[in-house]
Amino acid sequence: MEPAIRFRFSDLPREIALMIFRYAAEPTFSQKEEYADKNPYATALSLCLVSRLVRRTILPQFLHTISLRRCLSLKMFANALRMQKAYAEKQSDLSVDYTSLVQRVWVGRDELFSLPFFRDIELEECMSLLLPVLLAAPELAIEYCYFNLVVRSAQNAWISRADPDVDNGPSLFPVKTKNLTIMSDYAGFHVFKYHRRRPSIFLESIRHLTYLVEIGTNRRTFHKISRGLEPPEPTLRDWMDDIPWGLMENLKTFSVVYPHMGTPREIFTYMEEIEGLDLHVERLTISVPLFKQDPKSFPWVTAPFPVTACGEKRIQSDGVSFKVTHDRVYFGEFSKWDKAWACGITD
Repeated sequence: MEPAIRFRFSDLPREIALMIFRYAAEPTFSQKEEYADKNPYATALSLCLVSRLVRRTILPQFLHTISLRRCLSLKMFANALRMQKAYAEKQSDLSVDYTSLVQRVWVGRDELFSLPFFRDIELEECMSLLLPVLLAAPELAIEYCYFNLVVRSAQNAWISRADPDVDNGPSLFPVKTKNLTIMSDYAGFHVFKYHRRRPSIFLESIRHLTYLVEIGTNRRTFHKISRGLEPPEPTLRDWMDDIPWGLMENLKTFSVVYPHMGTPREIFTYMEEIEGLDLHVERLTISVPLFKQDPKSFPWVTAPFPVTACGEKRIQSDGVSFKVTHDRVYFGEFSKWDKAWACGITD
């Protein structure tokens, strides 16, 4: 019997070894394990300790999508940015420009009443550190409770940019955020109530606005919509009336994302929070330019209408389309969208 051929990883050409490291560093957001039990960034964090070359190589994969799903995560990321600021001042080799690498950010909370985790001054400080990264990321998903603070902070930074007595650091503008996703226990109702009469440099930049539906409150409505049994107009019109069109003149689409419910058994399981569940996800999109032309005559779909098949996109009218994911997305907890968003369901 011939001896087994032994091959050391160190014998690989450097280009191939770095390619393997880049692949291994991609976070596994689609995992069924809870993030608290299995950190999707764990492999990348370990690889950062191999060498400075490996660290620099994998950082684009590591930092591409940042999921700050808990208040503690928000604090830890703010601390990392604080350390980077110190590295930059010392011109350290560990200094990295996060604003050039982070492309997608999720800012959420772990439970309904978690905001007391922060003191007001502490939250303001965290947000001031995060703001350059948030405004540089093309895609931002944010809990409603943080949304107002981001809009206000961005506008304050814009106003003070020309003040010689204020050290704003590197320029935050122009804002690069184009896709905005908002999740809330009551998404759509009065999201913009504090921003109707005030100019907003942040809202001006948004091209695509998406709401992640709170399933507990809206499960019956959107189950009927996904089955073609109820028209979306009554629900979506109230939400769209809340949008400050004058401040969001560049907005092209408004979308609502919700589970594409299947059998009654699946619905019951999901509602009762008994166990995790794999579900297809449906995206209902409205053309904003067409809607704004004449909201009263907008070609809304009327029920009954065809059900969109999994993996397909169906254009119902010139201004309304439905799209259902090809693959199912795992929901580990009731109405928790962070994994589904990280896997790209709002792209």
